Amino acid sequence: MCLLDGQTYFPYVACEPSIVHVQSDNPGSYGMKLNKCIRCGQCMSVCPVYQTTFHETDVARGKLALLEAVERGALKSSARLKEILSRCLLCGACADICASQVQTTRLIQQGRHSIFESVSVAPPGRLLIKSIRAGNLPGKAVLKGGALLQALLCRKIPETSGLHLRFPLSFFTDRATIPGVAWTPFTKAFHREEKKGNEKLRIGFFVGCGANYLFTEAAWALVRILRLAGHTVIVPEDQVCCGLPAYVAGDTETARDLARKNIEVFDSQKLDVIVTVCASCGSHLMKLGTLFEDDPAFHDRADRLAARHMDATAFLVEKLHFDEHLKNYYSSAERSAPPPVRVVYHDPCHLRIGQGVTEPPRKLLEATPGVKLLEAPHPGRCCGHGGDFNLTHFDLSMKILERRMKDFQAVEPNAIVTGCTGCLLQFTEGVSRHGLEEKIKVCHPLVLLESAIAADSSP
Repeated sequence: MCLLDGQTYFPYVACEPSIVHVQSDNPGSYGMKLNKCIRCGQCMSVCPVYQTTFHETDVARGKLALLEAVERGALKSSARLKEILSRCLLCGACADICASQVQTTRLIQQGRHSIFESVSVAPPGRLLIKSIRAGNLPGKAVLKGGALLQALLCRKIPETSGLHLRFPLSFFTDRATIPGVAWTPFTKAFHREEKKGNEKLRIGFFVGCGANYLFTEAAWALVRILRLAGHTVIVPEDQVCCGLPAYVAGDTETARDLARKNIEVFDSQKLDVIVTVCASCGSHLMKLGTLFEDDPAFHDRADRLAARHMDATAFLVEKLHFDEHLKNYYSSAERSAPPPVRVVYHDPCHLRIGQGVTEPPRKLLEATPGVKLLEAPHPGRCCGHGGDFNLTHFDLSMKILERRMKDFQAVEPNAIVTGCTGCLLQFTEGVSRHGLEEKIKVCHPLVLLESAIAADSSP
């Protein structure tokens, strides 16, 4: 039994799920999609939130049961229900394992959208901005936030960026470390190099907010690697946030507006491929079509953009065979590799599940000179970041992170590498909390790769 704003509700009936089903003549309706969940509990075995709290409302079947009750009229939308739906990382593990092929993450997201429309609760990032502009910012936040706070407030980071949604006041007061911010965003610092003669490929780079403002070294690493391989890199300066932070907050209209802008921007370029260095951005770009199911023209354009997208590591391995090139180059007798660095790779959920990419980053790291690739226990385990989940449920996020940090400590790495800027934020925090900043480097795999080959002009 659970209580939602005074409403008593039994979140699931394990033996007879049919008694709570929504009746509908439309097999594609939201209610009928919710009906596909048979409450088997398979999602309990993979949900990082449930495995931390063991609360029924923290697992997919519990959330879907509540949404089904709302759909039937047995339960009303409320701030409490919104809070329950927010306790989901949207990692996709439940949908990935579901024998009934229930699209759990999408159904939960649709529920968030419905509540966003009916329950008025200001996003935490907007509350931060209003609080600071009203002069209500504690000194501790100013001292710890530094450049990032200034960048948010002085609009160096546009208000369309998802970073505004991701950094509430608690971010600057509760964390052990605050990420640095690039005073010149990557998209403004980037200058296109025209290729002389026949260019190989025209590669569009969707940068994303994390790589544009916080982890610019990952963006520069990709550009240098692609230029070494002789390709033209195109970075449209007027690209905007992918829209994922707004989307997961339930603000579908803002997500659609941002998607339209990016589709227009990248459609205007004659590109062979569009690459990303952030798994979350890439995963969202691949699903932009779902935002335009009632808009056939933009739906088709979104699908065409998604068809051209690849994660940067997958592109380097599957299209350019860069890993094989590296192995051949460094296998020659006159080349000597530096002392090995013990590296552990973390699979971002939005890359492993969202894009089906697991081997390319490992192949690149295995081919990188001076890297000894380690495999930590539980390679598919979530880090607990989950975008704004890390902000609205920080303590819970840290408990999930702690499990992953123990996995890493078991193999004693010198570096933790991962291809998602959210995961990079999370592990930077984890390393700092354990006092390991001097012992363990946290970076994108392309940063390690590019730094290893930087001494050579053309590997």
